[in-house]
Amino acid sequence: METTSILPDDVLEEILVRLPVKYLLQWKCVCKLWYSLIGNYDFAKKHYHFQYAMHGADKDAGPLFLDSPSKAQYYLLTKDGGDDVVLDITSDLERDIPPTFINDCEPRKRSPRCMGVINGVIGLQWGRTRLALWNPATREFKDVPRWPNIPDNKAAEQFGGEIHGLVFDQQANDFKILGAINFEGREDDKVTIIYEFHLYSLKSNSWKRVEKGTSCRLSILYSETGACLNNGVYYWLTYKDIWSIENPILSFNFSTEIFKEFEPPKGSGCRSNQHMRIFRGRVMCDCKYQQIIGKYKEGIALFVTRTLENLDCSFEIWAVTKFREDDHEVPLSWELVVNVEPIHSFNWSLTVKAYRAYGDLLVMVRRGDYGRDQEACLYDPSTHTYNNLGLTFASCYKYVESLFSLSG
Repeated sequence: METTSILPDDVLEEILVRLPVKYLLQWKCVCKLWYSLIGNYDFAKKHYHFQYAMHGADKDAGPLFLDSPSKAQYYLLTKDGGDDVVLDITSDLERDIPPTFINDCEPRKRSPRCMGVINGVIGLQWGRTRLALWNPATREFKDVPRWPNIPDNKAAEQFGGEIHGLVFDQQANDFKILGAINFEGREDDKVTIIYEFHLYSLKSNSWKRVEKGTSCRLSILYSETGACLNNGVYYWLTYKDIWSIENPILSFNFSTEIFKEFEPPKGSGCRSNQHMRIFRGRVMCDCKYQQIIGKYKEGIALFVTRTLENLDCSFEIWAVTKFREDDHEVPLSWELVVNVEPIHSFNWSLTVKAYRAYGDLLVMVRRGDYGRDQEACLYDPSTHTYNNLGLTFASCYKYVESLFSLSG
């Protein structure tokens, strides 16, 4: 039955944007007006930005989404009454994946890894060809078409394919995915790896090849060093080749579809005392420094872990303080904003993965030489204490729930 709200539409909207998604989905059934309002894209956008800002006002960075593909476990790390709380959302993912999708995946690749989180939508990748988008709050699951030029899983294993970014293009109001297919080729009579980049659009539900910025294929994306999204531009740490001591930063603008390359901050350790080697088919870093690119508060940052001769570790966070005036995508200056003095590492390999607004650091702990168990710990620099979360993880992303639809 049609009903008329006793509140002005703008007042009603201001009330509804403050509510969790689960209640809004229920209240869509109240009347046609509420159904139309809550299902509207502009309302979804306003609701998300309000929820995002609300976390910042409470000095709460919002939950972190953590994935553990090797154990097929997925979590949200959040706060409740000042205490750290880990929510296991594995069953939510299993509930929302269509059985036909899983049956189409290879048995040994039925546990996805996260390829990014944006606007409450989580990107997932099974093996090298199966991709999907998932909104846990609305329970929507979108099967992404297979990559072009890769007809089956066998071809993907031969050439190699990786997802390197998930973004919401504000100008196009579109979710986009950046993927790279790597081929073995020759340049200047030398064997090298050539990357061919493709861009997926949810609106068109199709892929297209990225034509601009082809010089970036001279660099090899190093997925172990994380990624960072800032104003529609993705940033990665890269390396020139396996033995290079240079780690330039590569960026990609999802609106202009242009790559750029520039140097990391001096003194961060990104250009010295390190080299790459192959270990069990993967590129590993034998070095006194480990770098992860990520977010510090709302800006781009480098998280640096320095291992000393006595195996103690120190942590640094370098944040961008200024961009070039003629190019707002390229950082001009960096500042050392966090400097944790050497701490006892218990002969573990420690890597800082994230900074939380509460002042603590999410640290990945590897026991043994390149051990597969990568435990999650929170380290508080003010008290020099660890809090083992009792789980393992591979990557982490900030997550704020949303109403964004995956219907395109």
